[in-house]
Amino acid sequence: MTSTHDLISNIPSYMIPIISTRILGDVADQRALAEGLSDTDRLERVIAELTDRQRDLLLNLHELGEYVAWDILGRTHGCSPDELRADLEELGLKGLVFQGGLSGRDPVILLPSLASLMDTMKAKYYSAVDGINWSEQKRQGLWGHITMINALLVGRIRCKAGIEPFKKGWEYLDEKLSAVLDVRRIYWELVELSCLKEKNGNVTPVVRAIAGLAVEGDSRYSLWRFCQSCKPYHGLDYQTYLTIGERGVMREFLARSLTLWIASRDETIENGRATIESLLDLWLDLGVLQQDVAGGWMRFAPQAVRALKTGRTDAAPHSYSEEAIIQPTMEILVPGDFDTVDLLNVGEIADLVQADVMSIYRITRESVFRALQEGWTVEKIMSFLDRISRHTLPDNVRMNITGWSRLHSEAHIIKGTFLVLSGEKAVVPKGLEEVLPGIFRIPERCEEEITSFLEKKGVMIRNAEGIRETDYDIDWGKPLPLKGPQRSTARTSQKEGVYPFGMVMPLPYGPRREMLFEEALNDGKTLIIFYPRQGYGEMQARKISPLFIFRRGGMPFMEAYCDDTGEGEVFDISKVRAIFRQQ
Repeated sequence: MTSTHDLISNIPSYMIPIISTRILGDVADQRALAEGLSDTDRLERVIAELTDRQRDLLLNLHELGEYVAWDILGRTHGCSPDELRADLEELGLKGLVFQGGLSGRDPVILLPSLASLMDTMKAKYYSAVDGINWSEQKRQGLWGHITMINALLVGRIRCKAGIEPFKKGWEYLDEKLSAVLDVRRIYWELVELSCLKEKNGNVTPVVRAIAGLAVEGDSRYSLWRFCQSCKPYHGLDYQTYLTIGERGVMREFLARSLTLWIASRDETIENGRATIESLLDLWLDLGVLQQDVAGGWMRFAPQAVRALKTGRTDAAPHSYSEEAIIQPTMEILVPGDFDTVDLLNVGEIADLVQADVMSIYRITRESVFRALQEGWTVEKIMSFLDRISRHTLPDNVRMNITGWSRLHSEAHIIKGTFLVLSGEKAVVPKGLEEVLPGIFRIPERCEEEITSFLEKKGVMIRNAEGIRETDYDIDWGKPLPLKGPQRSTARTSQKEGVYPFGMVMPLPYGPRREMLFEEALNDGKTLIIFYPRQGYGEMQARKISPLFIFRRGGMPFMEAYCDDTGEGEVFDISKVRAIFRQQ
């Protein structure tokens, strides 16, 4: 409901005088009832008289959207169904909560005029960020991802469809990395980020994507993980952003608000609070959220809220270790806080031996070949090693790299036409036509097959256009800033009307239904019943006094005096929809 006047317009006109008398103590028309229910002073007095649990119930209704299905409220409010119904009935008698129908299981509607008071009630859970002593922000680095890529560059891992490694592939990664990394999580994250692809049945790193990961990853990865963790609950990332914004919020209220949100959208959620608490801990570890030193307040980290608001993911300045230890044994000892781009470069010129707090890489003939294949030169390798080394580069390392670089034949492929070879012709596949010395014609669409053959023979392929796919960028998924799911603006039709919660009592089935009328007959009570208008089926309120109850054809009937018509009438008890509760 958009307003209290809109809400009251859904109350059947014949019920307005009765309801206004019950809530406001005087007969009022539709307009006067709406104005009385909207009186801020009255509402403040009424709310002040409520119990803490009843005020929490109102706040929960406000957080759930002010129009809440009964089953959602039942699984989100922390009390028994009987306690919940008793609280709602008391709130209904005060004109704060309404029901959208006569069944007793209809949607619960919060009085729209309460919105501003609920916002005031929520304000105590928020604070300006400047007045809180925040803990140091955590930073989620990409050391593990780059280290895994370096491991994949060395080992040729066979894979199934969907880039699922075979058993030996997992064993290889576990042997190299499991001591310090969550191997399977990181592997599938690299797949999700489009950093890995399948080529000829092997897992192959995608050059441009992994370069983008190394350059941009530290500033974007945590936000990507944040969005990924919210995927099972569509729109949770945006809802979290709306709930926190640029303020500090009490963790207790944040967890409560998000728990209500996911529970209202997924009836299969069994323990929504535990799910949200787990996500809050994850977001803290990622550095997306920050917590105060006492652990009671939370906020978005400054870089995160700026990115979610503007789409700019500028990395905060931080220092890396720029020193590795290069030993005469050709081993490179690389610290865990090494720059991600430099770490990726180390993996191109050296083979990962073991990942640890201080990882071990080894420069080999094969690793030098791999570096040259990727466009490195001997001079570039030496310059890079000189820059990252803590000590002077050992002479034997220089000599070995220089020597190994001269041992490989080179081949240039001009796409779809020629192979130009410098070196022994013995490595050339049989059957190729040599059109000039060292130049061979390549049959149409055979470039990839010939390239694979030459690589196995240790030939360095230059300019293999169309074979090395480098035009795949990293896929960060959902763009920033976040956008919420589209909301439906359809108005809910109230076919049976709107009533203060609990003032209308649906009748039970079976003997208990007849007993209610027998009790009224014996006590001489007057009842207001909801009964279908003859011939139309529309509900109407009838004020009656029971006179006699009998059965006809096994069905119960009641003869009663109707105050509205001034005559005696017979009512089919089985058709009575509900009873308006008397005080």
